[in-house]
Amino acid sequence: MEKKDQIIIINGSPRRNKNCNKIIKNIIEQFELNSIEYELLNLYDMDIDYCNACGFCDKKGYCRIKDDMTPIYKDFDNSKGTIVVSPTYFRSVSTKVKTLVDRTQAIYSSKYILKKPSIDTKKDRRGMYIAVGGEPPHEIQFLGGQLVMDIFFKCINTKLNYNIYMSNSDEVSYEENEKFRNDLDNAIENYIKEIKSI
Repeated sequence: MEKKDQIIIINGSPRRNKNCNKIIKNIIEQFELNSIEYELLNLYDMDIDYCNACGFCDKKGYCRIKDDMTPIYKDFDNSKGTIVVSPTYFRSVSTKVKTLVDRTQAIYSSKYILKKPSIDTKKDRRGMYIAVGGEPPHEIQFLGGQLVMDIFFKCINTKLNYNIYMSNSDEVSYEENEKFRNDLDNAIENYIKEIKSI
């Protein structure tokens, strides 16, 4: 049975019971209170192989690799939105998030090379990117991840309306960071309103 109109929550952290997981727990609690359907993808529990630039999708419009990524293509198409939660590794997203992003080359190829989109380009979808960084805040702390997320959300035809950053997590945890928690709660509240309106 196809999953339709869910929000896809992508957990890009390998660590259990740490900041990213606690952020996701909060999101899920708010979704359940508001009857928002969702699907949680814990990427580090999934078998998603690397894109090796074989060029197959440039000719066929879909990926030749069959693994846990295969059903996610349809999930993106059917979704109302996607939320990515990732730790910041070397000023970018985690390895597993980047692997998933690279595999959306198949969608990119169908849209921009073959001009036969494998995703409904007219459907209204909403996106959110949440990044957690251990360093104290500085100007380019999240720049690499943001650049990756900008092209990713464009690829899956989802409007990236929310970019939320948590700095200094090595010193101040999610529970202790009241300002971030308030900012996140406000963003989730607004996101839910947007999802209900489409």
